Amino acid sequence: MSATWTVGLIFVSLVVVKLADALSRHPLLLIVSFDGFRHDFFMKRATPGLDRFKSDGTHAPYVRNVFPTKTFPNHHSIATGLFPESHGVLGNEVYDPTVNEVVTFGPGLYNTQGITPIWTLNQLAAQDRYSGVMMWPGGGFSYRGTMPKFHYAWNISTSWETRVDLVMEWFEHTTTPANLVMLYFEEPDISAHAFGPESVQVLDYIGKVDNITTYLHHCLTDKNLLDKVNVVLLSDHGMATVTPQRIYNLTQYVNKAYFEIVDSSPVLQIRPSKGCCTVLVTVISFLFLVTSTAMLGVHGYDNNEPSMHPFFIASGPLVKRRHRVQPFDTVDYYTLFSSMLGVTPEPNNGTYANVRGVLKNPRARK
Repeated sequence: MSATWTVGLIFVSLVVVKLADALSRHPLLLIVSFDGFRHDFFMKRATPGLDRFKSDGTHAPYVRNVFPTKTFPNHHSIATGLFPESHGVLGNEVYDPTVNEVVTFGPGLYNTQGITPIWTLNQLAAQDRYSGVMMWPGGGFSYRGTMPKFHYAWNISTSWETRVDLVMEWFEHTTTPANLVMLYFEEPDISAHAFGPESVQVLDYIGKVDNITTYLHHCLTDKNLLDKVNVVLLSDHGMATVTPQRIYNLTQYVNKAYFEIVDSSPVLQIRPSKGCCTVLVTVISFLFLVTSTAMLGVHGYDNNEPSMHPFFIASGPLVKRRHRVQPFDTVDYYTLFSSMLGVTPEPNNGTYANVRGVLKNPRARK
């Protein structure tokens, strides 16, 4: 019996060593985005999962995102530290006069020339640095001739738990373990658009966001990664309630043949048909009547509007505990991530001084 126990103890020890050896030797960082999670959604219902990360780390009352306050521009600004006019993703879809067509999600929208997202920067810093991108907008394209080592394309059918499980596998990969992973969730944005940010449906998804955050915490704990992985929880934008009195239907006043709608409200991009510009300007100059009775949620407004502001929480071995920082800008994330990863950022529009207070021992940098 003594011999049996000895063998068992040796086996367990070997397993522990193997798991430890599988982790990257570089700082570990997991960045999680919950699309459309407004900064004050924490006030709507209990969020013990999110609160656990908040109390264990650092948070800001809100973050100032970039204009337009939409998904693709803001996720790319988070990843690159650049304003939309610099990284080129000016909206969820735009009209490109060089090709004379509306460009939607794809290589045409994401001009990769001269752009270095954080996942690319990480991999270029050393041969044994590997990045993983789980559905993050813009993560499936080659930048500077480099693709992320791990990539999972957008698939709304993939359960949230499966996404977290795959991310854990990337961190623990036996030969090419990731040290940076970007993880994206599409809610509560979808529900807020359909039912409004004050709806019971959004309350339900705030709970689901909290549940998956709790699941993530459990996974990190069970795998002995909680004190090794730095976790950043954030969102790209907020959401405003749109009442019927604020809904205008352009097609009720102008023939559809006079224009093409490029991108949706509230920053409506309209491409006039030939010879129809004057008509459109005249009609838009007047106040439209109400044409809908639906209660909706909309984002894309001025990034100074409080309802457009997202949230920020960070926790992990590099992050101060039970700490609060002043609001900062979305473009500052790039400098924060670079510092946490121990790499030198490419030129960007962010200011490291705005976020260095998040870290226990911030690196010296301008």
